[in-house]
Amino acid sequence: MISAVIDGFVPSLLKSQTLKGYAAHSRDGIQFMDLGSCVIRYRKVGRGSRVIVFEADPPVVIEHYDYLVSQVPSDFTVVIFEPPGFGFSIPSTSLDYNFASLVSLTEVFLQNLALGCVTLVAPCVLGFGAIALAYKRPDLLDHIVLSQVPSWGEMLRWKEGRDPRGLLSKPILSQLLLKALKRKRTLAWFEAALGRSELITPFNELAQQAYQHGATFNLASAFQRLLVGESPLQGTLFSKPLTVRALFLWGERDLSHKCTCKHSSLNMIPEASLLRIAEAGHFPELEAPDVVLGPLINFVLDQDMEVSSND
Repeated sequence: MISAVIDGFVPSLLKSQTLKGYAAHSRDGIQFMDLGSCVIRYRKVGRGSRVIVFEADPPVVIEHYDYLVSQVPSDFTVVIFEPPGFGFSIPSTSLDYNFASLVSLTEVFLQNLALGCVTLVAPCVLGFGAIALAYKRPDLLDHIVLSQVPSWGEMLRWKEGRDPRGLLSKPILSQLLLKALKRKRTLAWFEAALGRSELITPFNELAQQAYQHGATFNLASAFQRLLVGESPLQGTLFSKPLTVRALFLWGERDLSHKCTCKHSSLNMIPEASLLRIAEAGHFPELEAPDVVLGPLINFVLDQDMEVSSND
């Protein structure tokens, strides 16, 4: 696939620099895991028996999590990782951005971490992969937290709103265009997605700093290969109740999801809880960590929390 070659060529050339430079030393606890088709960048903090794994929502990178990590109780371990082809998780020229690959890579990553059953916090389109993994490997997960994840149909409508002219659906051309325009597109995305205007500059500055050091943002490949067609959460595997506890998080101020039916999340997992955060936009755990963290910890500990399922 030529588009994958385009997305992976420069990061592959800069692999050695990435593994030794800014991406490796910007924060304590940063490590890399080579999974063949990509190298996952992650940060591990703490040694607690309870483990929460956050999957970053591009163009958000590990560096955006500083305050949240500092507020997690000391008896927890926190892991943050950047998905393949985004941030400093280095894609090869053979990386396939389809759904099965996403699930498989996340599975191997968690398995290799060897931290036992963990809580996986997965945002946006990546949340569907977390649901699939919870069905496939409940031995790896005890809880999943899904942020800004509606039904598949609602997510496809969201995709159309983010790319109304279909430019990101055009292979090769879109890969090249996004490489040239990712800095402007990132700022525009934060302007639409963040719930408070005062967060736009600090969020954008961290993302732009990452780009300066070689971070990738292969959104076109993800749109073309991952978010297409019928829902991947179909078939015999998904016909039975989910044994892993699930929580849907919704930031109310996310303008990109203004017309999305939030209640549609429960169509996928009727037994899940739903927590709506009035103070946040697309990144609730990062925009309102002091509001989200308490209910999140209670959920992980299987304690009561106030939830809402109103549309």
